[in-house]
Amino acid sequence: MMTRRTAFLIGLIFELVAVFGLFVPSAILRTTGTPVSLQTISVDPTSVFRGQYVMLNYEVGQGLPQAMDYSKPVYVTLEKKGDLYQRVAFGSSKPVLQPGQVCLKGSLQYRQAFFPDIGQYFVEEGKGRELEQARNSHKLIVDARVGPNCNAIIEGVRLGPEAPLVPDPSTPDQKPMPPAAVSAANG
Repeated sequence: MMTRRTAFLIGLIFELVAVFGLFVPSAILRTTGTPVSLQTISVDPTSVFRGQYVMLNYEVGQGLPQAMDYSKPVYVTLEKKGDLYQRVAFGSSKPVLQPGQVCLKGSLQYRQAFFPDIGQYFVEEGKGRELEQARNSHKLIVDARVGPNCNAIIEGVRLGPEAPLVPDPSTPDQKPMPPAAVSAANG
């Protein structure tokens, strides 16, 4: 028969495991994930109840083909080019990564990938407007850690040089994706 003290200790241990279980995956990703820096693009956030935060969307998720299956996740393969990571391929199945590559898992939303793991950044009171303005002028850079399962966590944000605007994918003068990206999208 279990004593009250034993039942209390089991309950306490269960609660501690449940609470710390929420933080352990983030802590592991923060220490073992690959650091990446990504260029943001503007998104208009609207929420009164969540406090000050900045909605983030990323250049690497823009301009995906309309023919992709919206019911499946999208995997975007990234490679470091200069100071930032750029998209080199995308597809609906987890890619086999080459050395120096990482991937982000997202969902498809009208020809763009949305990455929920790194889609919002909560800020201290009074800083939200400043970061939104930097993001809208394409100067906001997100530093994140990406894990082997294509999940990510934001480590911080910083101001970078102004990036050129992302071209509209429906315009005829847009540069095509590299051949590796096209084959990954079809495979």
